[in-house]
Amino acid sequence: MAALHKWPTAFGAVEYERLPAALEELARAHARRALASTESCEPLALIDQAVSIGACAEALLKAVLAAIDIHLVRGQSAGIETTLTLAGRPEQPDRPLPDMWTVGALEAAQVLNRATPACVHLPEALLTRIVTVRDSAVHMGFVDRAESERALADLVVLVDRVLSIRRELGQPADWAAFWSPKRLDRADAILRARTEPVVELIELSEDNLPLLLDAAVADADPLEVMAPVPGPPGWTEQRKKAFLAFHRDRALHPTCPNERTFVITVGGLVVGAARLEPHGDDVEAGVWIGRSRRGQGVGGRVAARLRELAARTGARRVTAVTTPDNIAARRIIHSGLGARPHVEGDEVTGAAELC
Repeated sequence: MAALHKWPTAFGAVEYERLPAALEELARAHARRALASTESCEPLALIDQAVSIGACAEALLKAVLAAIDIHLVRGQSAGIETTLTLAGRPEQPDRPLPDMWTVGALEAAQVLNRATPACVHLPEALLTRIVTVRDSAVHMGFVDRAESERALADLVVLVDRVLSIRRELGQPADWAAFWSPKRLDRADAILRARTEPVVELIELSEDNLPLLLDAAVADADPLEVMAPVPGPPGWTEQRKKAFLAFHRDRALHPTCPNERTFVITVGGLVVGAARLEPHGDDVEAGVWIGRSRRGQGVGGRVAARLRELAARTGARRVTAVTTPDNIAARRIIHSGLGARPHVEGDEVTGAAELC
């Protein structure tokens, strides 16, 4: 039997080289369907919307991956049938269609982030919320209008971000064409209304440590983000080396790291760092954010996330320390960690019970 030369899709069979375009066409159809569902009073409209929101996100990510290399859409469990079909080689006569294993939405985002420049990092938190709403609707029939609306806004932001990634990769990325003239105004309005930045904490690694240094050099004073180093003011080469050495010793030590350090990203761009350092039953939290991102609520959201992560370690308390004149940090301790700041001499401490 001849090899399967075309990929069966909802829009008809397409040649393998057209799979990226077919996936994008599917993503566009689901995106427009998701927007249209908000206008329906049908009982299942919210479930239809949740399904289309998730399907749009997943299809769009796979379209980008397939345009880079068609094999990137294969999942970890991909069998020999998938490999042979993607390669266009002969199949067994009794198996005209292969057992297909492809990456899921979250795995697709991770693969895409590994395959694209760090400057256009896709915030995985966006996709996590979208997938949660979709899965709740599909598997349990659970729908909540407020959560659906939030997921729809997440989808619009995600589409905008993915199209930015496509431009960096030299792939077609037309915002207006994606939504169609009929749905464009609605998509534009949602994107404008979505002013809250997407904040994500990513575990520090050797790959993103240089990006953290770049953010510190561009947007913070050395004394705000590291211990004093002798020498003239500013980011000297000695201070840059000390910054890297400190994090490699504290968080990236191969056998006994002292703390967990996270790179803070806003909309995929590195803006600061956060840390959790265990001390017996307590975990000490720390945060620094570049000047251009201060006063935008980022610190409070990061602190709340650190509290959640500290609770997962089994710690009884999360603590933080700052100085009396650091009003922003004191506000973060109170609103983000949920601790009442206590002033004693030159230190302000806060401790929040976790259990």
